[in-house]
Amino acid sequence: MRKDYSNSEVEKIYDEHAKLYDFRMFFIEFFLRKLRRELISNIKGKVLEVSIGSGANLRYYPKNCEIVGIDLSKEMLELASKKALKYDTKVKLEKGNAEKLRFKGEEFDCVIDTLGLCTFPNPNKVLSEMKRVCKKNGRILLLEHGIGKHRLVNKFLNWRNHNHYRRLGCHLTRDIGKIVKNSGLKIIGEKRKIFGSIYYIIAKK
Repeated sequence: MRKDYSNSEVEKIYDEHAKLYDFRMFFIEFFLRKLRRELISNIKGKVLEVSIGSGANLRYYPKNCEIVGIDLSKEMLELASKKALKYDTKVKLEKGNAEKLRFKGEEFDCVIDTLGLCTFPNPNKVLSEMKRVCKKNGRILLLEHGIGKHRLVNKFLNWRNHNHYRRLGCHLTRDIGKIVKNSGLKIIGEKRKIFGSIYYIIAKK
């Protein structure tokens, strides 16, 4: 495994893959859409979604949320903008680095990331920033993929990891639970799906 891509390299990868991103995600989204809806549909207040990508979550937000979505990739933000129009979801989209959020401390009632911790060069730094901008009584919501609980599944993920990362800048074998716990967040709700490789986590400061 080569060293992790830089943020600028990740940006370039997703700018290049944006046009086919939703097509490539179609199969996995069949399994994720229920979890996305469950994670997001009951939130309220001011929300930050880091690494919003193509905007897969936008259809599930309640109409009374004030949403800000950031992403490194301009091309992915264009996809998210189209989804916002399609689903009549009001969201402020902007280019930004999740490792260096421009927002003040305790600005958001809820901070969300879905399928982002696999690509961030420094996921612990991202979680630290998410924690910083989340209100004291707020929630940090995560839907991620990583190493699973089943030996054969993990053998497959390890086999695929090098080529997958080289092509998409996405780690298949990060231990998401360990990363979140090491960030100092308090996990108050957790589920593992698809042989433990999908992580559904509700956390707070």
